[in-house]
Amino acid sequence: MSALRLSVWFKEVRAPFLLLPTIFVPLGVAVAWVHGSFDLSTAILTFVAAVCMHASVNVLNDYFDFRSGLDLATTPTPFSGGSRVLPERELTPRSVLLAGIAFLGVGLAIGVYFLFQFAFSPVLLAIIAISSVAIVAYTTVLSRWGVGELVAGLNFGPLLILGTYFLQTGSLAVEPFVLGTTLGIMVAGILYINEFPDTFADMEVGRRHLVVRWGKAKAAARFRVLVLGAYVVLVAGVVTGFVTPVALISLLALPKAWAATRVLSREHDKVMELIPGMANMVMATLWTGLLLLAGYVIMGLFF
Repeated sequence: MSALRLSVWFKEVRAPFLLLPTIFVPLGVAVAWVHGSFDLSTAILTFVAAVCMHASVNVLNDYFDFRSGLDLATTPTPFSGGSRVLPERELTPRSVLLAGIAFLGVGLAIGVYFLFQFAFSPVLLAIIAISSVAIVAYTTVLSRWGVGELVAGLNFGPLLILGTYFLQTGSLAVEPFVLGTTLGIMVAGILYINEFPDTFADMEVGRRHLVVRWGKAKAAARFRVLVLGAYVVLVAGVVTGFVTPVALISLLALPKAWAATRVLSREHDKVMELIPGMANMVMATLWTGLLLLAGYVIMGLFF
């Protein structure tokens, strides 16, 4: 594959956003390690499956948005409006659809392997089923019902981190669930703020996400509650003793998240002016995950 072709696919899978599972899976593994369990091969397979599933939802979302005409009606930004690969005819719709199915197939194949390894555990079966349905139905169904943000937060947060922990330990625990909930809320926040530039185009194709339902002004005001809620969950976990106090290191990312709320409150009716807010929300989420990961790695090494 030529360098040019590779760069097109890099853009199509929205590779920078694949940093989310790249950070979140190691976090789940690190929590399990601190709790006394670690298996390298399982960690690697979990990582590959999570990245493939995320790539799948990105690619399939692009395909269905192009087919619906949505990508032709949006003003693209680095964080919203799709990859622009299909509108600019850099790839064919068929190749994008097949790539999305292929990524999903790899993720599911690894999931089925784990199902056999864990004797078809109901916990694991539920996680795989919910994730798979969410990937296939996200654009065509869930985003139209107004639950897309919730489902994405659930998949990238509690299900991913708790699922990773379960694969390492064979058990469930409150700590990875709390960490996953914090990060899941922040992932939902990324989608939420990214919906503002596309709101009117989304309405035209029948999407009824939260920004459409509430209107931009109310949705911008409520974004602060969402962002603060993520960190309130984490602090509550520490105060109640379910989460190690080391996790509070992630509060260093709070200024980035709060900066996103300030930009949104001022610029919710604009597009290009909203880009710094979208960037801050992405960085806040990544830094929260990285700081949590660093905290647990330090615990595993020195405590």
